[in-house]
Amino acid sequence: MILGAAVAVSVTYLWLFGDQTFLAFEARAMARTLPFVKEIPVELSDSSVSLAPGRKLSYFGYEFEIPWDDVDDSKCRIVGGNKAIIAFLSGNVLSLWSWPPHEFANGVLSSIKMDPQKFRQLYGDAALQSDYTFHRIMLGMTPDKVFPFTSKRQAHSDFALLLSKGISGPPGALSGIYSVKAGEFRGFQFGRPQSSPGSVSIELYSDSTSLDFIFGQKANGSTVISQADINRILVTLRKSQPDI
Repeated sequence: MILGAAVAVSVTYLWLFGDQTFLAFEARAMARTLPFVKEIPVELSDSSVSLAPGRKLSYFGYEFEIPWDDVDDSKCRIVGGNKAIIAFLSGNVLSLWSWPPHEFANGVLSSIKMDPQKFRQLYGDAALQSDYTFHRIMLGMTPDKVFPFTSKRQAHSDFALLLSKGISGPPGALSGIYSVKAGEFRGFQFGRPQSSPGSVSIELYSDSTSLDFIFGQKANGSTVISQADINRILVTLRKSQPDI
């Protein structure tokens, strides 16, 4: 009788929570392979801004200042209409991508084959109002939030978000994810210059566009990119002023 009761309980548990339990174990296994998925956005503590001589640049309707005056104009170019490559004599490279609004959310939902309406039902109506809100929800998903005692649909959705987080995370994300602001933009910085040189990127979102900055630093180069340098770009980012 005891064995029969144990079997009945086990069968009932597997029927109700089998899928969820499997996904919970998979989420924790993912964390061992991709430690980045355990990270969540925190506020950037370093607000210093470089005052070094630099240059104003303008791309895709926006302008900003860089704290470096060694732009190699012969190697700078626009690729595909939405990517700018800015090269420097030091060997460093700054790449800037421009995307239309909702491009990020639509791409992730399509990759995990989730209906937007179902996503709203699970995470709230505001979840798809902007790429920033969607990305914040995705980055806030951690392995410990995928647990057995929830609905199958919730568990599958949470695991799919966690998987998307792991796949889309830039290399520098392992050294931290930081919430940042830049004028009308809000977004996230992945990595710290002192911890992951050459692996720092910033993804910014506004109601009208998205901008991605990727900082490429030459190993043992003459110019070392600092957080203050990155902040110089963030605090000066604004819509381009019309020529008078």
